[in-house]
Amino acid sequence: MASSLHQTLVDLLRHAPELVPRLLAVVGAGGGAVTASVKLIDSVLDQIQRRVDLAVEIRHEGAACLAVGLEIQLRINPDKLRSWPVYVTTLRSPAHPVACLLILAPDPRVAAWAARPIDLGPGNAAFRVHVLGPDQIPRIADLDAARRQPELSFLSALAHAEVDKDPELVLAALAGLDTLDSARTSSYVSVLLDSLSVGLRGALEASIMEIPEPKSPSVSPEFVQRALLWARMRRIEDERKAGREEGREEGREEGREEGREEGREEGRHEGELHARREILGRLLARAGLQPTAGERAQIAACEDTGSLDRWIEQVLGAHDVAQVLA
Repeated sequence: MASSLHQTLVDLLRHAPELVPRLLAVVGAGGGAVTASVKLIDSVLDQIQRRVDLAVEIRHEGAACLAVGLEIQLRINPDKLRSWPVYVTTLRSPAHPVACLLILAPDPRVAAWAARPIDLGPGNAAFRVHVLGPDQIPRIADLDAARRQPELSFLSALAHAEVDKDPELVLAALAGLDTLDSARTSSYVSVLLDSLSVGLRGALEASIMEIPEPKSPSVSPEFVQRALLWARMRRIEDERKAGREEGREEGREEGREEGREEGREEGRHEGELHARREILGRLLARAGLQPTAGERAQIAACEDTGSLDRWIEQVLGAHDVAQVLA
């Protein structure tokens, strides 16, 4: 089964195929021609259902139509050295007389392995695919640049933030991701923040509190807080899955298991409520809104995660706490 990182990267490029010509240019395969159009094409290559992760057609002015196969490679897999040449030749067709394969490898060791020439036999000992590793991905820390290229800013933070120990790259990526639809934003933010160490997540939270109130469009502290909430909820969900697996293993002890599972579920629910109340309190303080004793009691007494999520969303632009809790 493909990992969440693999699926996220495929989804990212599927929604932004116009990024592919730029990635090709980064690895030296751009050719210098002006791109006229970019669109997705069928990723199934032949009758035996070989397929690439994604396939894109690029039309250049005054040049043959190019088919680009994209593969996400997260680990070293020697079998791919036999598959990749087949992918390139199968991508070619009368409609796409030229083709290439672009490998996106977030791990530098995997990128170095994939970039080595593939020996196809006498006279063909130097077949290569194009590899985009961390070294080829630019660092994007400028918020405006991140908004113009949200997918590339995501790749930037994924490739460099942890290595550089730089929360600014993550903040820029969050600013870019805030321009996408909420479903994609939640998915990408969860994967990005899950890739960070505890130390860098702590530095990110510290940076949030130092963000001045924006006088011009900027990444909002409220959005970053929501991003951290998404990541926290993701960890809670992972713990829930682990708890279910533990429950299956302990299934022989049915009587005691019922009590354990009930306790786990209650604890997880309380954890979700606590996380949301904590985020809501921070956002209210950040917005300069001071809840009354009654409003604090209402928040503390709320047992519905959906209501807390709605209140979190309503902080932005609210004039008083009553408006948030409406």
